[in-house]
Amino acid sequence: MSSPTAGSHPGAKASRRPRFWQRYSALPDPGTLTPAQIRYDKFSSLPMFVVSITWLVSTFLTWSPALSPIYRAEGVMISIITWGIFALDLFIRFVLDPHKKNFVKRDWPLMIALLFPPLRILLVVAAVMRVARDRNALTKIVGLTAIYAVTFVVIFGSLFTLMFEIGAPGANIESFGDSTWWAFVTVTTVGYGDFTPVTVGGRVIAVFIMFTGAAAVGAVTAAVASRFISSSSQATQTSQAAQAAQTSSTDSRLDDLLTHLKSMEEEVRHIADRLDGTSATRAGDGQ
Repeated sequence: MSSPTAGSHPGAKASRRPRFWQRYSALPDPGTLTPAQIRYDKFSSLPMFVVSITWLVSTFLTWSPALSPIYRAEGVMISIITWGIFALDLFIRFVLDPHKKNFVKRDWPLMIALLFPPLRILLVVAAVMRVARDRNALTKIVGLTAIYAVTFVVIFGSLFTLMFEIGAPGANIESFGDSTWWAFVTVTTVGYGDFTPVTVGGRVIAVFIMFTGAAAVGAVTAAVASRFISSSSQATQTSQAAQAAQTSSTDSRLDDLLTHLKSMEEEVRHIADRLDGTSATRAGDGQ
């Protein structure tokens, strides 16, 4: 009777097949990408994030009951433009991918999302994940992540505030431009006071934006401080390594010099012995 294998052992957990969302969200391993794919990924991650946020804004402008009567035409136009950019991005990725079949199997939800507008949120998620995967320098530490978060909060905070404020009695935030300006002023904790929300919903969003701004300033400050501390630590380590290397080189030279001196001492002693022997021989001959 054959012994049970590890896979058939009752206590062993059977490997589960990845769920749909796990398969979709697993972007290609950077180690398997071609140089062209890596370059395009680095070039397009931030622009596609901006395009994704723009598409979300156009969706609100098009379908929000409060904003649609005024901004529907602009929302539809922006949505068409962003759709074209999404399609171009997916086409470029398809062309650059050497494994076309794997690309279709992996990214077919994105292809469907291009044709079915409600699913385009998948394109937004993919763009955000590409930004998260790119891990160079401060982006990818806390600083740029805080900037992304603040941008997201400002844009959608201004949208939701405008939805509450537009048409409200005594409101002075009556356009998307005014709302965005107010959100930027609020998130930076400047607070000029030229625009202020008058509705309960607008004020709740204002409080959230203020807290986000304070947190973002702290995060960026911490990231910059961490960067300087890291640079100082690296400089210190480099200096210590150079000093250690110099000390090691000096010790090595001293060892070589001592070895050479010992060798010379041995030669001098050998010569002295030979001279003593020659002198003794001549003295014996003279007798």
